[in-house]
Amino acid sequence: MKENDVFLKETEALHSLRALEEIEKNPKISQRELSNRLGVALGITNSLLKTLVRKGLIKIRGNNNRSLTYHLTHAGVLAKSKLAMQWTLNTIDFYRQARRDVAAKLAELAGQGVKSIALYGLGELTEIAAIVAPEAGLAVIGFVDGQASAGEKTVLGYPVISLEQLDDINPDAVVICLGAGDDTGIEDLSQRLESSTRLYRLI
Repeated sequence: MKENDVFLKETEALHSLRALEEIEKNPKISQRELSNRLGVALGITNSLLKTLVRKGLIKIRGNNNRSLTYHLTHAGVLAKSKLAMQWTLNTIDFYRQARRDVAAKLAELAGQGVKSIALYGLGELTEIAAIVAPEAGLAVIGFVDGQASAGEKTVLGYPVISLEQLDDINPDAVVICLGAGDDTGIEDLSQRLESSTRLYRLI
């Protein structure tokens, strides 16, 4: 199976899980509200609901759009539990793999003589890097956020600093913890680095 096919199947499974959860909480939910909660177009929500009905996971009651209610069938309750368990296992597997990959890359950086790092970005990858870095022998000085206001925030006990404060902490390297293809603020970051400070990207 191609990578795109796997992604599409996982996305469909997540939408189904979230739709079943929302319907269980509020059987009177409108398609528009469900669409907003899922973060997808109204047409996709309509198609998703038809698929859930066809699979026997939900039943629709009512005569018109204003009186429609959605109800999980017994099969729908079982499917929701199964999807939730599978999603949890997938998330754990993703975290374990990401942790291994990040640990290997940070160990490589430490092997090049780097002792102290600042982490650029405030996502899940940054948090994983902050947890793994000490195991690789790297001291995390702080998280760098281009939108940060000086010294008012911490994440995992580390200060969140602005680009302007980089000169004050002077790390050996700044590790970019953004997703593939995300270059948000990288140009400004590279212009503010001291010549002795390395720029290193995890992904």
